[in-house]
Amino acid sequence: MPYKCFDLLELPRLLKRPFRLRHMAWMPDHLHYNSNRTITLPHFCWTLRREPRVTRALVNGILQEHDGPLPYLSIIPVGTRLHTLNACRRDELMFTLIPEDYELVMSMVNPVEGVFRMNVHIEQLIKEIFEDMEYIYVPGAADRMDGLFLRLLEETTLAVIRMKTESAEDPVIYEVISFLNAHFMDRITLEDVCRKYSLSRRTLYRRWSECFDHTPAEFLLRKRLDYADQLLLTSDLSIQTVAERSGFRNPIYFTQCYRRAFGLSPTRRRKEENKE
Repeated sequence: MPYKCFDLLELPRLLKRPFRLRHMAWMPDHLHYNSNRTITLPHFCWTLRREPRVTRALVNGILQEHDGPLPYLSIIPVGTRLHTLNACRRDELMFTLIPEDYELVMSMVNPVEGVFRMNVHIEQLIKEIFEDMEYIYVPGAADRMDGLFLRLLEETTLAVIRMKTESAEDPVIYEVISFLNAHFMDRITLEDVCRKYSLSRRTLYRRWSECFDHTPAEFLLRKRLDYADQLLLTSDLSIQTVAERSGFRNPIYFTQCYRRAFGLSPTRRRKEENKE
């Protein structure tokens, strides 16, 4: 479905719900940068697909990162300050409320933001939302959209809680992630990780796959490539030095991996950025 955005507040409602949606939008292949933006309407954002790279933003001055292919729900209240450090293209379904209705909706659903696994209930609701968009100006359609929003918020919250519960059952994997985040620049290998945590490679991959849709090797490679990309764009270091400081042993292998991930060589990437 192509990009669509609607102002729903003034559309007639047939039901007397205690709240009304303000806006809704479907933004496929969306790339947006916030520059010290202060949110003036409560936002509920479903990121359903994203490029396989780490995104970073300052949320009220605190660094937040998103990684991995799983969809996630973001809830952004009024007054939140957003500043994008690096973004990626994504498919996003977004709803806003008027500020006065935010606490009411939060108390009705008690939503939980975070990553979740898609399931048949969420897929069916999204399908109904897309169908309702085609007839949004028909009397009653805005009422259905209000209800679909609440149901989607409920089903997504259940999926987020379920995922948090499943993930919490294997704290070792999260220790591994913390270790990789702290030491990916040190040329560590997954064999080093397995020795440190007394895991076989097969066990590490199996337990990791129960929490995530990517592999430990993919996670480690992406951390190194994203860090290398930052060094390329913010320093004058040579390509070999960038590779070494990002944890790559071989600059040729680094260049091959970088080209596959970003679609151009490190040298070309730096030149293109300098042109801008």
